[in-house]
Order: sequence, then structure tokens, then C-alpha cells
Amino acid sequence: MLVTLKGFDVEQFQAEGFTGPVRVFSEAEAAELRRKFYAEIGQDEAHPGPTNKPMSAWHHRLRWFYNLAANEQILDLIEALQGPNLVMWAMHFWYKEPRSGKRIPWHQDGEFWPMTPVKNISAWVAFGPAFRANGCLRIIPGSHRRKYAHIDLKDPQSAFGKGIDPREIDESKAIDFELRPGEVVIFNESAIHGSEANTSGTARVAHSIRYTTPEVKFLMEQWSDAGRIRTYLMRGADTHHLNDAIRGAVPADA
Repeated sequence: MLVTLKGFDVEQFQAEGFTGPVRVFSEAEAAELRRKFYAEIGQDEAHPGPTNKPMSAWHHRLRWFYNLAANEQILDLIEALQGPNLVMWAMHFWYKEPRSGKRIPWHQDGEFWPMTPVKNISAWVAFGPAFRANGCLRIIPGSHRRKYAHIDLKDPQSAFGKGIDPREIDESKAIDFELRPGEVVIFNESAIHGSEANTSGTARVAHSIRYTTPEVKFLMEQWSDAGRIRTYLMRGADTHHLNDAIRGAVPADA
């Protein structure tokens, strides 16, 4: 499949573990997605604040959210990188209210996912503006080439208990993805990434969509939050049937 969207580069993905940003939604479409997000957490975009609302698996019950993973333009990008048989298995919001103190430490996603083989592409979608002061996504190019040890960070400012020892990271190589609403960055399960705390007055609203292929088996007995893991065949065929027990049901139209 030939994909010619500005910012999308298969060779860059293979060499550096990521590609983008790519514009998938218009700013008007992104504004409507933000409106739906804030309505779901019971807030107004003009006055964003902390929430106790779970940030995962909204696609199990909200058709508008599931439809993001079924977006044809996003699927074209993932297919160009991963092949014709595409399985979506998780979606998660990465929300940082203004002046929130938590940061996401440097990590590789595959460290946290009981699946075999560990194979994934994430589409990280900005609903609102993302910039350095509000904790934009950061990636270390080329870091996907090897597995890094993850340690107990003992860091009260970290949103994760485990991460890569900061002494292992050359932050001078980090790319800060300052995104406009509706732009997407795509990266694999081994690309080292993280983000700083939001020190600004602007919320960061983004979400990630996780895609794999049918030959990947989810080791459900090892997941601490197994209820959020469901598989959805988005394109192609599943001739392996390794995850039939966790196939998700597409939510009814809202």
C-alpha cells in the first residue's frame, strides 16, 4: 500500500522506531473530540482539572471512541508498517491537567505487556495542543534496537513505578513532539519514550491506539488489568485464532 501523507516515512520508522507527526484529523475534528472527552469526564474544556475517571478501554462501550481506531487513514498508516492483518487491542487516554505534577519516565512499552511475540505499533493522537511545557511526548530515535533494563525508580514524581535508569539515557538525542490538535505520532513497542510534567496552564489531551497482528498471543493470566484487553480485527484475516476468548464486541452506535 502506498501512503503519501506528509510526515509519514516507512524508512524512518524502520531506522528510528517512529514516524510522524502526521495530520489525521482537522483542528475542527480534534476540537469535537476534545468536547466529547471533557463531557465524558464531567468537565468543561475551559476549566480542566484532575479526574478519577479511568483512562483506558472507553472503546469497549463508546462507539465514537472505537471509531478512532477504525479510522481508515490511521489504518492505512499502520498497514503500511505492519501488513494487512491488523488487530487493535487497547486504547488509553494520556491526560495531564494544568500544572499536574506527574511525569512519564523513560520506558519501552514492551516491558509491561505479557504477549508473545512482543509486537505492537502505537498511534499517539493529540486531541489538543502538545508542547514542552504541558508535557509533550518525547522519543529517543533509534532506541528500539535493543532491550533496556527497567528498574524500580523510587521517584514520587513518576506516574510509573518502573522505568529505565535515567543514567542510561542520552537526553540530548530526545525529540520533543510539539503537536497541533489532530496530529499523530507512530512508534513501536521498543522505542524509548516518556514525557515531563505539565507545568503550564494548558491541559494535554492525547490518546494512544495499540495495534498488533493475529499471530501474537496475549498471556492473559499475567495481566494485572486483564479486563481492559480485548482484541478487534480491524483489517484482513485472523487464521491463528490465538485470542478468540478475548475478542471484543464493537459497541452499538451512540
